[in-house]
Amino acid sequence: MKKTELLRGALIAGNDWCRARPEQITVWTEKGSIEIQATGESSFMYRYEIKVLAMDFPGHVDDLMLPLLDWVWKHQPDLLLNPDSNRKIEFEADILSDDAADILFTLPVWERVMVSNESGVAVATHLPEDRPRFCHGEWDAVFLDPDAGEVMP
Repeated sequence: MKKTELLRGALIAGNDWCRARPEQITVWTEKGSIEIQATGESSFMYRYEIKVLAMDFPGHVDDLMLPLLDWVWKHQPDLLLNPDSNRKIEFEADILSDDAADILFTLPVWERVMVSNESGVAVATHLPEDRPRFCHGEWDAVFLDPDAGEVMP
């Protein structure tokens, strides 16, 4: 499951506090399952929850939410496009003091995996998420960075 490590990397890259204290960001998986369609195609889907815990976080929850939403837009865009789905992005805060809180995020994700046979060995290839069919939406304008070579589809 690759999305767990991708999300951790996005939070560390997108927040100065996380970058300075990566040991205080814990990312793990819970409640996983697989789904196989009866199409005959050699593929399956992992479905699971990602949990992200920022311990002793001194900033505003927006400072973590924005890089998290950026990651969601790029790796699980359906969560932002459907009100029933985006309500599944959850968070909890345990206020430790006037200056710090433990913040826990939970989000449901899935990963599509294609299985092929290479020289008699089964090989799994994790597929990227499809981009939404429409483009040039407000989320693209917020999260794509033309200076980094990111362009709207």
